[in-house]
Amino acid sequence: MAFLSVTLQDDYGRLTRRRYEMDEQSTLADYITAATSFIGALEDVTDLGAIRVDLVLEAIVSGFAETAGANVDVGATFTGNVYGGNGKRASMKLPGIKMSKVDPDGSVPLTGDIGTWLAEFENGEDFMLSDGEQIDAWVRGVLDK
Repeated sequence: MAFLSVTLQDDYGRLTRRRYEMDEQSTLADYITAATSFIGALEDVTDLGAIRVDLVLEAIVSGFAETAGANVDVGATFTGNVYGGNGKRASMKLPGIKMSKVDPDGSVPLTGDIGTWLAEFENGEDFMLSDGEQIDAWVRGVLDK
């Protein structure tokens, strides 16, 4: 299911949010076309300003079940050199790390499944850290205290 989440603002700075469910579309481009048309039509009938419009596609990928004994308080932090960051480093936390991925000294090797997952955040790949950065190279992983 997909929907638009539209945040509207009045002249006094007050906000209201509306959710508009959408018919299923064939492609992402079709969703964007439908959303653009809808927002244009909404503008024609309201004095409020649309200050944020989000297209939300729910459950487009199947999730997975938790492992017995999984704990959100157990995690690891990975640090890497920011792509184009002139030596700047950034870190990212992984909640509930599989303890089988952690070495006895508390370090987390940047290879295997961990390396594959971290590569998703490297320059040229599809994902970014929360502030829009990508990583040039990961330098370490450690179990959180």
